[in-house]
Amino acid sequence: MLFALWLVFDGLDGWPVGLFAAMVGGGLAAWLAEGRPFWWNPFRLVEFAGFFIFESFRGGIDVAWRSLHPRMPLAPRFFEHEIHVPEGQPSTLLISTISLLPGTLSAELVRGEHVLVVHTLADGGEDSVARLEHRIARLFSVAVPRMKGGKP
Repeated sequence: MLFALWLVFDGLDGWPVGLFAAMVGGGLAAWLAEGRPFWWNPFRLVEFAGFFIFESFRGGIDVAWRSLHPRMPLAPRFFEHEIHVPEGQPSTLLISTISLLPGTLSAELVRGEHVLVVHTLADGGEDSVARLEHRIARLFSVAVPRMKGGKP
């Protein structure tokens, strides 16, 4: 991935330097990473990116509608979400992505209990976080419990 990024920005000129830099950067990242590495499926990465983009637009439209509505139908609150994906890359991606989607924010991580406190602007935040966690579990091919109602 780092080498592909190098090629995008620099082209084929200097590709040996880019390959070396990508190998050093990848090795350093692997050495500094906590826990065991998780492998992700490239096809599922495309699927996850589509899900993320769709949810970002959907959430952005919802937040804009709520802010422009005369009564501003907001119900901000905090809730606790028990994280089911393993610690490391999957849980880091979950925590980071929640904050990037409109209407939700990772507020606090209770490490000992593997619980995340999430701030949401409206009802339905729990379902959004659970759907996101299932998509991340699918990306990393790890098992998580089924959502309420049996929906993945």
